[in-house]
Amino acid sequence: MGEFFKSNTYLRGLYKHEKLPIYETDEFDFYRCIAFEDIFYGESVSTLHAGNLRIGTGRYAKLFPGQVVSYWANSPATARAEVKKYKKTNNLLTFWAYDDSSSTFPTMGNDELLRIVDGRKCGIQELIDKIDEGQSISAGEEQLMEDIMVQSPDCFVYESRARKGGENYIFLEKGFRKLAIREVRLRLGNRKSKNERTIVCAGTSDYSPYLKSYANYFEPIARVGVDKDYFNSEEYLFRKANMDVAAERIAEFYINISE
Repeated sequence: MGEFFKSNTYLRGLYKHEKLPIYETDEFDFYRCIAFEDIFYGESVSTLHAGNLRIGTGRYAKLFPGQVVSYWANSPATARAEVKKYKKTNNLLTFWAYDDSSSTFPTMGNDELLRIVDGRKCGIQELIDKIDEGQSISAGEEQLMEDIMVQSPDCFVYESRARKGGENYIFLEKGFRKLAIREVRLRLGNRKSKNERTIVCAGTSDYSPYLKSYANYFEPIARVGVDKDYFNSEEYLFRKANMDVAAERIAEFYINISE
């Protein structure tokens, strides 16, 4: 136990692969920051979050050929440093996510722990640094990635070069599907008025979901609207069904201990 990963809640159980630097644990906070664009107005939190998972056509495409990936960080400061490394703007959209199974009322129907590859301990950190420096990777290094991928990881952790002491996470689709949103914050820092607004999707220390918040969207000057069609979507009904099951299970537990 211990604060092995900076995003991890202190003193959570940590299980390690017998030979490889692969760990399973839970109760994380992750942050992703992107440059806000006007096309994001009117897009629900659900849609904005889904857009965080994309085909790996960027600088790390060689490490994850054909994979859809999503980039996260251990803190808002690290996430901001990463986006500002490539985008010179103060109009920022920041996502705060957590592993859904950590919630008292999980909504994704998956109770697996996160399966994390520590890229700092198996050579992947060096591959990421090489790619950031514009270097190519060798056939042997590609084989290393193939060997790791066989283990069906959820994400890879590596050191941030944009902020000293920061950690970054590259999520594969399998791991991304385990994430739920706690908050989405818009700050229009380029405006003189510095408008900002936060949409809260989960609260309290047990990550209790506010499912209807996934229907919210930002309007100009950081106001908030609601996409009521979301309440009839497959995603909403799926999340609500899972949340109801969790609530029934907890209610049954308290009935049993009171008898």
